[in-house]
Amino acid sequence: MIEITTLNHRYPNGKLALDSIDLSIKRGEFVVIAGRNGSGKSTLVRHLNALLLPSSGSVKVNGLCTKEKANLLGIRRTVGMVFQNPDSQFVGMTVEEDVAFGLENTEVAPEKIKLLVESTLRSMELSDHRNCSPRSLSGGQRQKVAISGVLVMEPEYMVFDEVTSMLDPVSKLEVLATIQQINEKGISIIHVTHRLEEAINADRLIVMDSGRIVLDGAPCEVFAHPDLVQKYGLELPPIVELSRRLSDAGILKKEVVLSKDDLVEELCQSISKT
Repeated sequence: MIEITTLNHRYPNGKLALDSIDLSIKRGEFVVIAGRNGSGKSTLVRHLNALLLPSSGSVKVNGLCTKEKANLLGIRRTVGMVFQNPDSQFVGMTVEEDVAFGLENTEVAPEKIKLLVESTLRSMELSDHRNCSPRSLSGGQRQKVAISGVLVMEPEYMVFDEVTSMLDPVSKLEVLATIQQINEKGISIIHVTHRLEEAINADRLIVMDSGRIVLDGAPCEVFAHPDLVQKYGLELPPIVELSRRLSDAGILKKEVVLSKDDLVEELCQSISKT
């Protein structure tokens, strides 16, 4: 479990970026952290693997405090980070070299490295590109290479910080599907975004504003407060907004619907009862 207690963080200029954050994330959870630019969401997740340290308060990963230097390697093996721009994470000349890099620097036996890299490339549908330069691939494929370089390390938690923001719509859907599949393997997901449609399949949606957690619950619970969502600079997913309008018009009984399939089912039930 990741346990955050009264976390405060100040930038070097003295500005308070995180204000008394209390949060716990369980093993296997799919958590989306959303908020407008400057809300503190990226600052928060950089504390999860000790890229940033608290000004006060504490962050513990499976009981290991991030402030203790002796815990750093164990924490970073446990919590993997994937960033917005995949090009900034590449170190290998080929896809295969890049994915293997982290394992080679943690004294993993060569035979195990080969097996882990092969398995990861296959699961990420990158086997055919193993000898390509990562930078020669499409945006979505490059992001999947960056994800593979973290996934191959077998972390318990993976943090995705705005990883879809530079992608076209098709690549974005592919990467989101990949994140969902990783979670289905039992790995905890912490996904940072400002697009609430990316929270549809999450177990939990956390909204931040001005360095604080202002909403925290299942997506359907958070979406049931559209005025608050909009107050904090976010927009409801189109399907959710449509379901709300249909509910307000008396066409749907259910106020919040999260997917197209659920909306069609609700409409069919409403029509059959008229």
